[in-house]
This record gives sequence, structure tokens and C-alpha cells, in this order.
Amino acid sequence: MITKENPSLTSTAEAIYMSTADQSILEQCRIREDNIAHEKYQNELISSLTKENNTLSKELKSLSKENKSLSSEIIRLKKILEGNGIED
Repeated sequence: MITKENPSLTSTAEAIYMSTADQSILEQCRIREDNIAHEKYQNELISSLTKENNTLSKELKSLSKENKSLSSEIIRLKKILEGNGIED
């Protein structure tokens, strides 16, 4: 190779290699930091959505009870209407 014949080119090639290696390591570090930040965001989002899901589940349970109660009330009132000869 050319660098074998010229010591200054050997030195330059080594410097370029080291600079490139350092850039490669820096890029890997940047990627790792991005991944850590993304994982943190995902964990926060999962936590938030889990809390919202729990709240909505409780609300659904409450509304289901209310629906059942109101359905029973409708049946009771229809029977009263029928008993008085009134059709709905």
C-alpha cells in the first residue's frame, strides 16, 4: 500500500482511522442515549395509559351497575303501566 512507502501517510491514515473510530463510538453513544430517552418515554406513556385504563375500568363498572339498576326500574315501571291498562 501507499502508506507502507510513506511514513507521513501512515501517520495520517492512523489518525483518520482513530478519528473515524471515535466518531463511530460517539454515534453509538448517541444512539444509546436516544434509545434510553425513548424507553423512558415509553415507560411514562405505559404508566399514564395504565392509570387511565384503571380509571375507565372503574367508570365502566359503575355505569354497568347504573345501567342494570335503570333497566330494572324500566321493567318495574312498565309493569305498573300495564297494570293500569297503559301501553308504552
